Amino acid sequence: MHTFLVAMFVPQVSAATMTAVTSSGRCSAPSWSCIKEKTVTVPKAGRGLAVLEVLGSSVNPVDCDFVEAGYKSGTLGLDGSGKVVSVGSGCDLKVGDEVFGAFTGAYAQYATATCSGLAKKGKSFSHAEAGTLPIVAGTATQCLQSLDLPNLAKTNHNLTVVVTSGQGGTGHMGIQLAKAMGANRVITACSGSGIALCRELGADVVVDYHTQELFSALPDDSVDLIFDNYGTPGTADKAMHAIRSGGTFLVLEGGEGGKISTHPKQGVKQIAFGFQSSGRQELTYVAGLIDAGKVRPHIFASYGLHEVKEAWATLRGHGVLGKISIDPSNTTSFSLTV
Repeated sequence: MHTFLVAMFVPQVSAATMTAVTSSGRCSAPSWSCIKEKTVTVPKAGRGLAVLEVLGSSVNPVDCDFVEAGYKSGTLGLDGSGKVVSVGSGCDLKVGDEVFGAFTGAYAQYATATCSGLAKKGKSFSHAEAGTLPIVAGTATQCLQSLDLPNLAKTNHNLTVVVTSGQGGTGHMGIQLAKAMGANRVITACSGSGIALCRELGADVVVDYHTQELFSALPDDSVDLIFDNYGTPGTADKAMHAIRSGGTFLVLEGGEGGKISTHPKQGVKQIAFGFQSSGRQELTYVAGLIDAGKVRPHIFASYGLHEVKEAWATLRGHGVLGKISIDPSNTTSFSLTV
């Protein structure tokens, strides 16, 4: 009887609290002094929510931006992948489902998420990989669909698409997704080791931005669609000469402060795309493409939950190809893939 009571007691204690990486105040690289590892209460599943065991997450520029600006306090981490451990009323998932999507507080052992925004994880990729996907894959999908790429590709079999920065998170997804949606030719800009990666991922033309500016390398009226995922000021004006009449320029707002052109070419449409949370539809689509072998996530470096500061410092140090993973199963030092 005594042994039975002890066996019942231990899981209750372990389920009541968890390790989480939190922020308070405002801080920046390289020390990230406001980021601390704490023991906190395990969240509960409210209406329409699920509690998940976190098995993968990642680092996005927006994670760092919020802390640097003092906008974020509490448990960090927006991307997540894991296993459902409890559900609230109105949730269409069940305990044991393996899913990925937008988590609330993904840098922890457990996190909550809105059930309707979660997608089933595919069979061919790991939780560590799935945890790198929600923001970048969802955003790239939304942007390329806003450019009407899938529909245009049905009638234009020579469609040319530019992804302005190919070696980062949205870029390495954008190249692959553009091809999967039917682009005949994808052009991008990269540097260093990113050149080989972008070619490997399907880019037909790669411009080394250290030696030549992307749009100075492109002839007049040579491209149909531009996904400006980097968004530096002035890019839209530089790009106009290269866009054919009837084409579209889309800039992903935020980040570097890029805007649409104030003097667009006649016949060219412009879209200023604001960040939107990825939904189940986009993520299910991406998972299907990965399982079909048409898209793959690229993990540049993997850090454990206790190494979030180091992971963020790596991101802010530049030179990242693809994504940085936060892998709770990684209890040693980070691994690096070029």
